Amino acid sequence: MAIKHKSTDQFLKFWLPVYTYAALIFVFSSFSPDLQPPVILHADKLLHLIEYAILGYLLARAAKNSSSLKLSAHFRVFAVCVAIIYGMSDEFHQYFVPGRGVESLDLVADGVGAFIGQLFLRG
Repeated sequence: MAIKHKSTDQFLKFWLPVYTYAALIFVFSSFSPDLQPPVILHADKLLHLIEYAILGYLLARAAKNSSSLKLSAHFRVFAVCVAIIYGMSDEFHQYFVPGRGVESLDLVADGVGAFIGQLFLRG
């Protein structure tokens, strides 16, 4: 019988979804966009907002359930700040992807999305 440690269970339940989702964001932002104009004006900003709302929620959930008292006490601020920093790194990454570029409004949508996402977590 294998011995399970609480920290391993916490990582698998709370932090692995964060890392997996962040990796998905990175992978999808590595693709060159379609050259067709969007049907809905600024639809990409809405997608950024939704994408980072999910990331904000996952980060807040993981931080709230952290064994670190400081992290769990400030889980909302942590989630928004980390999501914004990740959004900045994603914009930097997109600079090197053919057909993509850096847009400050994408980062604004990321931050707003992260803020909205963490609000869905009680506490």
